[in-house]
Order: sequence, then structure tokens, then C-alpha cells
Amino acid sequence: MLKTFLLSTVLAVGVAGCTQAPVPEREWTAADHAHPPDNLIDPTRVPQQERPDLTVGELLWQGRCARCHGPDGQGGGQAPINFASADWQASVSNATIARTISAGKPPGMPAFADLLSAEQIEALVVRVRRFSER
Repeated sequence: MLKTFLLSTVLAVGVAGCTQAPVPEREWTAADHAHPPDNLIDPTRVPQQERPDLTVGELLWQGRCARCHGPDGQGGGQAPINFASADWQASVSNATIARTISAGKPPGMPAFADLLSAEQIEALVVRVRRFSER
């Protein structure tokens, strides 16, 4: 009798567990894949990686200037000027750098006045000046 009771109880619990409605699957959204803000990331839990410098000036430099002037500003085959040189940095003003970016320098350097805003040109001037920090 006890054996029958235990067996029927186990079967009742097992059948009850199988007859529950299935849990609906969660619907994923774009927000589920978004990167949380830095202030919500626990730095002791997530290994910190060196972050690249992604300023406007750096992005413009890499997209518009690095091909000829080199990624590190030390010149290339088409543009031999070394922007990291202390002598070059001392010999040129911010206004001259901005005018050169804006008007170009024939025959090789195109004018960017029609392609970049004044703020973007200023960001490039700041980026060129930062080459001396290395």
C-alpha cells in the first residue's frame, strides 16, 4: 500500500511537471546587443584592453591623411614631411597647418576645404600637433 502510494505520488509529480505550459523563448532586440556604458562595467570583472585613440582628428587622419603621410605622421613616399619632428613642429603655426589642409599643396596634396568642416580641419590640426608627443 505504501509502495503504491509512493509510486502514484512520483508519477503524479512527474506528469504534472511535463504538462506545464512551455516557457516562451525570449525575443532578442538590438538593445540586448548594445555595449553598456563604461560606468556600468565592473573594471575588476572585465579585463581592460588598451583602447585606440578614436578622436575625430584620429579618424580623419586615418581616413584622409595616413595613406600619404603615414599612420604615425613621419612621412611616406608621397609626403616626406615628418610631423613628429620637433624642428618641423616649431617652424609652422596652427593657422598654416589649417590653411594647408584647407587649400592643399599642389601638385600632390588635394584641398579639403569642400570636403571637411572648419571643426574637422581644427581636429586635424590638433592631431598633427599630437605627433610631437611621441
